[in-house]
Amino acid sequence: MADVLLSASLQVLFERLASPELINFIRRRNLSDELLNELKRKLVVVLNVLNDAEVKQFSNPNVKEWLVHVKDAVYGAEDLLDEIATDALRCKMEAADSQTGGTLKAWKWNKFSACVKAPFAIKSMESRVRGMIDLLEKIGGEIVRLGLAEGGGEKRSPRPRSPMSTSLEDGSIVVGRDEIQKEMVEWLLSDNTTGDKMGVMSIVGMGGSGKTTLARLLYNGEEVKKHFDLQAWVCVSTEFLLIKVTKTILDEIGSKTDSDSLNKLQLQLKEQLSNKKFLLVLDDVWNLKPRDEGDMELSDREGWERLRTPLLAAAEGSKIVVTSRDKSVAEAMKAAPTHDLGKLSSEDSWSLFKKHAFGDKDPNAFLELERIGRQIVDKCQGLPLAVKALGWIATVDEVHVVKILLRT
Repeated sequence: MADVLLSASLQVLFERLASPELINFIRRRNLSDELLNELKRKLVVVLNVLNDAEVKQFSNPNVKEWLVHVKDAVYGAEDLLDEIATDALRCKMEAADSQTGGTLKAWKWNKFSACVKAPFAIKSMESRVRGMIDLLEKIGGEIVRLGLAEGGGEKRSPRPRSPMSTSLEDGSIVVGRDEIQKEMVEWLLSDNTTGDKMGVMSIVGMGGSGKTTLARLLYNGEEVKKHFDLQAWVCVSTEFLLIKVTKTILDEIGSKTDSDSLNKLQLQLKEQLSNKKFLLVLDDVWNLKPRDEGDMELSDREGWERLRTPLLAAAEGSKIVVTSRDKSVAEAMKAAPTHDLGKLSSEDSWSLFKKHAFGDKDPNAFLELERIGRQIVDKCQGLPLAVKALGWIATVDEVHVVKILLRT
């Protein structure tokens, strides 16, 4: 998640560097446009390898440390642009005040005024921008040594292991999913499995779209708990290990075993599920190709059939819920229905942000921040996890809210 926000921060920086207000102010201060262009070029170099760095940080601690330096540099650049923006605003206020003969008129003669082109002030700003460029130059110079490639990270092999999820609710707030959630609960409580003894429903969406949060709400619902005799939550993650998944299911339903024999495990699971109404959640499934020794040549479909066989011993009305980023997983499992979690609307994103940022406080007390806040939330591109992250950082403290909104 941190790298998603880093990438978003870089995009915001590019937009700010290209803003007419900033460019005009720099020109009025007799600073070269080339300075901003050079800063932008250095940032682009970093952005181009960010995906590859995100993947390799899990196997290379030097890359992880490099990302920390990148984040520090980006935040430093944000601070610098904040100061320039503050100077620009002060200059604008002075200009407006001088036209009306206000009390700020005397400031225009003050050597510390933003509107006075004092040589030392210009050199100070120029020096800081050049310092930031030099820092990014050093960071970019590490790219080759670390083996980072432009456009890398798309073929994730080996893939970074995702954080293991559990069924424990974390207090996350869900917005914009009411209708989908209602349909899912009705499906879980229904015995109609479209002719199949065990129904399969998939929740598909990109990372951060709220798949796991929604699955948790379903899994922990009181009506759902009463409806099923047995429940199991398994976080599959990037590697589908058939033996491990089977053992985890057994452990979840209170039948722990130390055996590593798939035959014994499946016989035991079949016995434990016999004529029991069973709910299984398979969370964060990247693929269904078994990575167990001897099974690595199987397809997604074949891997699913091997896992599914003992599950068919469960009673009619048993259900499986799978969450995945990849629709091919749902297709291999013949999931019906499949719910594709799209991005949140702008209004739902703003609602979610307010709930996390302001808590029990009255959001009307922060109306002056709404315009800026909505712009920041739009940068999250409708991803609930990104919106929550900004909401958690922006605490109920008004000063903290202002700070995060201005920095992002």
